[in-house]
Amino acid sequence: MKQRLDGLRERMKTAGIDAAVLVHPRDVFYYAGTVRPATLLVGPREAILFVRRGLEMARREATVKRVEQGQGLGQVAAELDSQAISGSVLGVEEDVVPARLHQRMKQAFPGWSLTDVSGLVLEQRMVKDEAEVEATQRAAQVADEGHAALARVLRPGATELELVTAVEAAMRQAGHEGYQPLRHPGARGGGVLLMSGEHLTVRGGYGLVITGAGLSPASPYGASRRTVQPGDLVVLDIGSTCEGYTADESRTFVAGKPTPAQQALFAVALATEEAVLAALRPGTSVAAVYAAAEEVVGRGAPPHFGPSELALPGFVGHGIGLELDEPPVIWPRAETVLQRGMVLAVEVEVNAIHAGMMVKVEDTVIVGASGPTLLTVAPRELMALP
Repeated sequence: MKQRLDGLRERMKTAGIDAAVLVHPRDVFYYAGTVRPATLLVGPREAILFVRRGLEMARREATVKRVEQGQGLGQVAAELDSQAISGSVLGVEEDVVPARLHQRMKQAFPGWSLTDVSGLVLEQRMVKDEAEVEATQRAAQVADEGHAALARVLRPGATELELVTAVEAAMRQAGHEGYQPLRHPGARGGGVLLMSGEHLTVRGGYGLVITGAGLSPASPYGASRRTVQPGDLVVLDIGSTCEGYTADESRTFVAGKPTPAQQALFAVALATEEAVLAALRPGTSVAAVYAAAEEVVGRGAPPHFGPSELALPGFVGHGIGLELDEPPVIWPRAETVLQRGMVLAVEVEVNAIHAGMMVKVEDTVIVGASGPTLLTVAPRELMALP
């Protein structure tokens, strides 16, 4: 973890930031190795973890040398002033810190100018080290187990809820930690979205993707109590977590024999994913990767779907790691350049809007020098019942 802290300090130095106070659990875990409620001070001379609860456990888990009992922001300010000249620039995570806490920080660090450090943290986290890739690989294996479970239990007459229960049980037994870490403060999710039939057009979450209808207005995404009908398309989107790291994998099933239109639509999705994978090279911009996907979808799938009848949701992937929604987003609105060591969820959702159909294929990959390596390995095909 010292390497990570040194890397953050280098980025902060370039940005003119003298110290940082981190409170977001995912960021604290990345630099200090624990998610116990704590504040991490990244000072110019020393990093100190101030733990509010679970001190003894934190001392066993932490990768920083100094772990202290937290007593409030005044304690952090006193330590900061002992390491640096008052009146310097202090980095805080302005994308996730609540407004009230931000105000308290302003009062606790008088003379310091507060600035956002989240961009530097997320930029560093985009490229994974060997240990992070290994944890993601284990999460990918859990996602594969979830898709294998659905292949075993899928049948007409079952409800979406029944099916997703079997999927989640298999994932938990395989080591899924039971949650889906998301940086967006309003986003929630247990990690598994399952949708069928008319629910393949319902968007209920904070992201761009179709999410299904859910069980109530309080949780309007994922599996519902809808009964799967013969011939329905069923999409399963799994975000699985192991050792804090998440893999993301989607597959499309048919509750019976696929129709020619269903087969044609899925063929477009698979060809689009192949085009994205072929474009994933270090030095390539995410906008160029997205353009490769748009070219495939724009051709349609005659005679079933014309060139203007198929659409992407506006992106074809995103970074993934300690949170499901990490940068970069693979869409036309950015010129972020891919780097070796990035772990991405290549997420291809193709919508036939007028036909009320959607198919999806998604894999977690690591960008290598000569191209991507897939970490998720469930069959990349339209999976139909015998």
